[in-house]
Amino acid sequence: MGQLVGGILAIAVAGLIGLLLTPYFKGLEPINPVLLSWGGLTIYWYGLLMAIAVVAGTVWLAWRLRSTPFAGHTVNLAVVATIGGIVGARLVFVLLKWPEFSGGWLMILNLAGGGLSIHGALIVGALSLWLYMRWQKLPALKLFDEIVPAVVIGQIIGRFGNFFNQEAFGPPTNLPWKMFVGEIFRPVGLESAVYYHPTFLYSIVGLLALLVITGGLLMRKLPPGIILLVYIGAYCLLRFGIEFMRVDSDFWYGLTIAQWFSLLAIIFVVMIGLILRYKVRRFR
Repeated sequence: MGQLVGGILAIAVAGLIGLLLTPYFKGLEPINPVLLSWGGLTIYWYGLLMAIAVVAGTVWLAWRLRSTPFAGHTVNLAVVATIGGIVGARLVFVLLKWPEFSGGWLMILNLAGGGLSIHGALIVGALSLWLYMRWQKLPALKLFDEIVPAVVIGQIIGRFGNFFNQEAFGPPTNLPWKMFVGEIFRPVGLESAVYYHPTFLYSIVGLLALLVITGGLLMRKLPPGIILLVYIGAYCLLRFGIEFMRVDSDFWYGLTIAQWFSLLAIIFVVMIGLILRYKVRRFR
C-alpha cells in the first residue's frame, strides 16, 4: 500500500509542478537557468533539481530499508550511487562530445550547464553499487530491486532540469502542451519556430508509469533481480522511442547514441529473461 501511495503522491507532485510551469511553457514568463546569483555564488536550477533528486531517492530508500538489516547502509548506498552516477554521466557525455572539450579541460568539471548521460550514470552508478555490495557482502540483486524506484524518482525530478536548461526537446509543434524555447536555444535551421515538443516531459510521464509499476512489483514476492530487469528493459524501451523525436541527439549508423545503448540493454534483458525462463522450466 505504501508503494501505491508513494506513486500517487509522485504523480500529484509532478502534476503540480507542470501546472506551475505552464506560463513558462507558453512563453509568458522568461526561462532562466540561474535560480540565484549573489556575489560570487551562482545556483542553477539544474544543480538544485539534481540535489533534490538525490535527497528524494535517499528518503525513499531509507523508508524501504528502515526495518531491514540493510538500514545502516542507506546513506552509503546513496553516496556511492550519486558519486558513481555523476562521474559516469559526465564521462560518457564528454567522450561523446569530445571535440567540444578537447581544447579546455576545465570545461569537463563544469556541470552547471548540464551535459550528463543517463546511460553513463546508470552503468557506472550500478557498477559502483555492485562493488560496494560485494565489499560489504550484501545481497546485490535484492538491494538493486529496492533501489530501482529511488532511481526512477530521481530521474523524474532531474528531468525538469532539462526544461530550465532549454534542452532535450523535440521538433516544432502547435499541440496544446507545446513548449516555448528561447531563440538562442533553438536548433540551427529552426530558429523561426517558437514552440517545440517537450520530449523531456514525455520521459517524465513514462517514468511516472514505471514508478507505479516497479513500486507495485515490490509488493509481490518475486525472485531477486526481476524488478531490476523490468526497469532496465522498460526504461530503455521508453528512451529508444523518445529519441526518435529529439532534435539535439548525435547519430551513429542511423540511430542515436542513446538508442544504441538502449538497444544493447534491451537485448541483454531479453537474453537474461530467456535464460531465467529456461531454468524455471528445467527445474519444475
